[in-house]
Amino acid sequence: MRITLDTNVLVSAFISKSGQPAAVLDAILTFPEIELVLSDQILRELRDVLLRREVRARFGYSVSDTDAFVNELRAVCGLVRVKSDFKVVADDPKDNIIINTAYDGGADYVVSGDRHLEEVKRFRGMRIVSPRSMLNILRRRFGEFIIPGT
Repeated sequence: MRITLDTNVLVSAFISKSGQPAAVLDAILTFPEIELVLSDQILRELRDVLLRREVRARFGYSVSDTDAFVNELRAVCGLVRVKSDFKVVADDPKDNIIINTAYDGGADYVVSGDRHLEEVKRFRGMRIVSPRSMLNILRRRFGEFIIPGT
């Protein structure tokens, strides 16, 4: 199973270790049958968002905390070179990088909390689901597993 996480899910997983996005990321990292599919573009956007002054001020994370998280993700994910240029999300074109990463990485699922992506629902064999839905899919496939905060 191959899964691409939207930047908003990664941000939420970093900020709140007890929420559903963190539980999805933890499950991905727990089960060797699951591969996290990301791209440099997603990792750059993640770092940029986490380093925004207002985000750092509100949550108190340092630059080194952010860099460590991004580098850990880079080390464990299947890093995809994005070649596709699908224009699927008309209302928010910057979300197309998520679709293109997932497509080029052969992802089965895109996990997002972004309504523009969730409204797409499916694209060329990939399902686009919320973190809650992904946890339910993972529970059906792997049985009940205990992840803090779920």
